[in-house]
Amino acid sequence: MLREITPDFAEYTGKMQRSTPGEALSNDPDNPYPFEGKPEFTVQREALEYLFSLITAEERYADILTAINSSVPIMELTQVMLFKGFTEGKWNPDLMMLLAEPLAYMLIALAERQGIEYVINGDDDEDEAQQTSKLNTTDMKKRLEETQKSMKPNVSLPPEISQLIEEVPIVEESLLGKPKELDTANESLLAQQGV
Repeated sequence: MLREITPDFAEYTGKMQRSTPGEALSNDPDNPYPFEGKPEFTVQREALEYLFSLITAEERYADILTAINSSVPIMELTQVMLFKGFTEGKWNPDLMMLLAEPLAYMLIALAERQGIEYVINGDDDEDEAQQTSKLNTTDMKKRLEETQKSMKPNVSLPPEISQLIEEVPIVEESLLGKPKELDTANESLLAQQGV
């Protein structure tokens, strides 16, 4: 049952300050989001070099390796890094998709270099259990090993970045270990200054 709109009701609703329907779907053209403009990187190699320098930066490297060591899946880390770069306007969605595989290989290579066991996807444990149950005969296992030996890895990293990965220093102390103890002889700040 429709009612006619009275002039008093029309005047009251006209005074209300509310957004226009669909207004939330658009942004001010004078103040666009970073991903709405021109991306910073348009070449895959340049974006990979940026990601490598970002990962191996002193303030992030240990945290990333700790996350991998804590069984955070490689593909989740890859997704977070790439989406953050997209929202910051570093690359467009197409280049983001092209960077996913090389970035995952980069993280895997760094984890292997440190001797860290990694998880590629969150449901890898279930997949391995299913594969193990299917390959319970020694004959099947031998054929699988022969096939794996004959397969060449499909690494899509540029040779320069592969070389840089080899040059990254190996962390000698445990990432989860206790920090080194400071000299307790001079406990107070005043004692350290000679006061």
